[in-house]
Amino acid sequence: MSPTELLKSVIPRFTPLLHDNDIQLNALLVQALRTYQDCAGYATRTRIQKTDSNTIALPDDYLQLVSLTDATGDWVYSDVIDGQIEFERSPWLRWPLTMEYLVNLSELDLEKGVVPATLVGIIQDYLEALIAIPNYDRIRRVSIASKLDVSNLPDEATLHQRKIDLETGMANRGAIPRGTVIYSSNYAGWGGC
Repeated sequence: MSPTELLKSVIPRFTPLLHDNDIQLNALLVQALRTYQDCAGYATRTRIQKTDSNTIALPDDYLQLVSLTDATGDWVYSDVIDGQIEFERSPWLRWPLTMEYLVNLSELDLEKGVVPATLVGIIQDYLEALIAIPNYDRIRRVSIASKLDVSNLPDEATLHQRKIDLETGMANRGAIPRGTVIYSSNYAGWGGC
């Protein structure tokens, strides 16, 4: 599902939708993606086949390197330098390499990018919460101007608390980098504890 399709799936949740400016809705969509990225992060992995080079080009959706491991699961020393991942070769290196990295969700192309399926539900709920705040503010103002009862509308504190609760839920789902091996299983001199 693209970010734009995600936004379109949330819009029918509002009846009526008074906060319907496309530029503002897209800004809230990017805010929802960025908030998930900042609160939880989303990590993905890719395989690197054997190469003569000791550099790896950054993927288009790259945000930050989590780990680089070889086929045995051993950690491969690596660092990002000049827009490429440089890694250290050793005699014990086994191919293919597995690179795990955090995805830059906030920079996804709104039309062609793909929101990971496991994130769609919580980002939809968070986007709904973001849209609800200005939307209910407009509904409240129109209702008051029309001398209608507003007691059935959620108040601002409730709407903001929903947003905070969803942010907490995102943080609890976080893509916390898992521990990596700091020694090589191929190193015969390792005595262990």
